[in-house]
Amino acid sequence: MFAVLGASGHVGKAVTEHLLQQRLPVTVVIHDPQKAADWMRQGASVAVLDIHNIEALAQTLKSAERAFLLNPPACPSLNTDQEERETVRSILQAVSKTDLKKIVVQSTYGAQEGAHCGDLGVLYEFERGAQQSSILLCIVRAAYYMSNWLPSLALAKQAGRFPSLLPSGLKVPMVAPQDVGKLAAQLLSDPVSETGIYNIEGPEYYTALDVARSFSKHLSRDIAVYAVPPSDWHDYYRAHGFSEEAAHSYANMTGIFVEQRYEMPENVVKGETTLSAYFDKDI
Repeated sequence: MFAVLGASGHVGKAVTEHLLQQRLPVTVVIHDPQKAADWMRQGASVAVLDIHNIEALAQTLKSAERAFLLNPPACPSLNTDQEERETVRSILQAVSKTDLKKIVVQSTYGAQEGAHCGDLGVLYEFERGAQQSSILLCIVRAAYYMSNWLPSLALAKQAGRFPSLLPSGLKVPMVAPQDVGKLAAQLLSDPVSETGIYNIEGPEYYTALDVARSFSKHLSRDIAVYAVPPSDWHDYYRAHGFSEEAAHSYANMTGIFVEQRYEMPENVVKGETTLSAYFDKDI
């Protein structure tokens, strides 16, 4: 049996679908009971629980031999650093009560130590906590998700332009969530001896201008992008519903990413989905 956390999100959904396509038994761990029926129709077992309920999560994981672990994002109106670290602790404590043979942990490019740098710090701690267990482990570090641009789509449709916290001409590694899920599912079903850190990005680097061009193509109208200057990042996050703590953390994370204050991986898995192909499917 395989257990998948985060099956309601882009990556967890892709992991589950790839496992089901191989006719492997899967239990999805979800919070929203309204999403249970759809997964059951697809052939998955469903555990509806609060991921902070350590005993309930541990009982579900005890029925599995392998598990995909993803730390779900906290509501940005809260102190995301605090909330997401609490979730990491809950997941790791639940895992410690099991006899899992293998786990795959979802992480990110640039994961690094830091109390207030968003996912970079939280997922660094997730990685380290998982490495301290005795369970055989794969870590999947993903580049910037192409799906991060989807919230800009409604604005682009309405206004013909959208904001970018990345400089419009900055080339960065991006990846389709489907490709990340495919790799994670493969690692999860591979022999338990297959362990280590795996970095994944798309077939090439892209810019926010490339995103605008993809939007223009698929919306059949000219779409422009405007860069939000670093001095306005904090206020941008606050204006979009982030708490003061979350805005500070995410602005710091954005600076680390834009200035590439992290080591770029040398050995990477190249996903097959281009930026244009991604929006062909998702628009």
